[in-house]
Amino acid sequence: MPGCSSRRRHGRRTVLIGLALAALVTAGCADDGTSRAPVQDPGAPSLLSLAVYGPPQVVTAYANIAAAYSSAHPNISVSVEPYPTATAARSAIGEQIAAGTAPDLFLSPVDAVASWEQQKAIREVGTLLLDRDLDFGDGYQRYSLEAFSSDNSLQCMPVDSSPLVVYYNSDLVDPADVNSELEQEVTADTGWSFAQFEVAARTPHPNGAHGLYVEPSLTQLAPFIFSGGGALLDDADTPTRLNLSSGAAKDALAKVLPLFRDPVVNFSRQEIEDVPALQRFERGQLGMMLGFRSLTPELRAVKGLRFDVMPLPKLGSEATVGETSGLCLSAASTQVDLAADFLAYVVGDESMALLAATGYVVPSNNEVAHRDTFLQADQQPAHAEVFTDQVRSIRPLPTLPVWPTVLSAVRPLLSELFYDPLILSVDDRLKAIDDATEPLFAAGSPTPAAK
Repeated sequence: MPGCSSRRRHGRRTVLIGLALAALVTAGCADDGTSRAPVQDPGAPSLLSLAVYGPPQVVTAYANIAAAYSSAHPNISVSVEPYPTATAARSAIGEQIAAGTAPDLFLSPVDAVASWEQQKAIREVGTLLLDRDLDFGDGYQRYSLEAFSSDNSLQCMPVDSSPLVVYYNSDLVDPADVNSELEQEVTADTGWSFAQFEVAARTPHPNGAHGLYVEPSLTQLAPFIFSGGGALLDDADTPTRLNLSSGAAKDALAKVLPLFRDPVVNFSRQEIEDVPALQRFERGQLGMMLGFRSLTPELRAVKGLRFDVMPLPKLGSEATVGETSGLCLSAASTQVDLAADFLAYVVGDESMALLAATGYVVPSNNEVAHRDTFLQADQQPAHAEVFTDQVRSIRPLPTLPVWPTVLSAVRPLLSELFYDPLILSVDDRLKAIDDATEPLFAAGSPTPAAK
């Protein structure tokens, strides 16, 4: 495989071909013609360090994986460094990289990988894992592998890819009620059109419950733009501004904003500030909201709440965005082979089953993702397969270092777009949002914006 590169491209379909070719070259023999196999435990005790983040259940699962591995390999101890959030982990690991004390392996959100590559802080893992017989053809989610790859090299190994889906209160919303003779039947398998979704959102509810909450953020608007054939940026390789006010992006927003702005369907800004949408959903005051798999355990804990999930509605093609994380191998690690052995163990069936059982993780391991360990048929939601099915529809968000700044800067402008009662020209508002981002991109990195 080629070496690391900071260049990340959208829709990288060649990674699996590159991995397969590398498998033919590397999986059989070493340069001297001998059989190539994972390095065995050394005689002297070794300590591997692993940094992870997430809720206590997920951190505990990683700790149990580390303990099981250490038990099976008495000469290797794996210490787990926990962080509560991806942001906290990214900040701490960044400091450790700068100080030369980075852990051997660390969990990372996909949008941080371009930065790790730029800093030459991580080591490509694809060839190492091929040597350990990982099945990249059918064993792992294609999207996840592509998301963590650049120039046909797998930079980090995907662990969790959770698509944004529609959570709905089963006592307030029944997708089957919006079937139409003019459109296909609405099911978790077929999904629904935006028109059908709108019918569900506008269905009157008792006791002041409202039909829908969509967060005024680029993250939650992006799938609708993508589904309508639009793009977030004016140029995928060298972006200079957002692209909300032109072309297919503007057309898509023109179709969805009337519903998202309707005060009959949605709570007001003040109402959401007083009582957040998630709490309203848990109280039975909200029919539908968008969320990732990480919402599931919290909703399960609410006594009396009945909920299920559906794919995001379609304006054109299926599209969503994802929360994706993977394990990266530090370039500073002095125990590359031992770390690679452990990495292969973490993404194996037994370990991934422990992560899936927490209810928070959509495992990148296809075998585990289709087992009841993940689907958990005796618990809500009844259609958990929506998460695994929709992974293939995840579209990558920009990964420029300036992107978090862009998200924060446009959030109040999008809030005004959603909640201002009177807007003379939506087109002008969209153009103003695009214009406001131009100085941010000019001051940011020229690194390509999407994987």
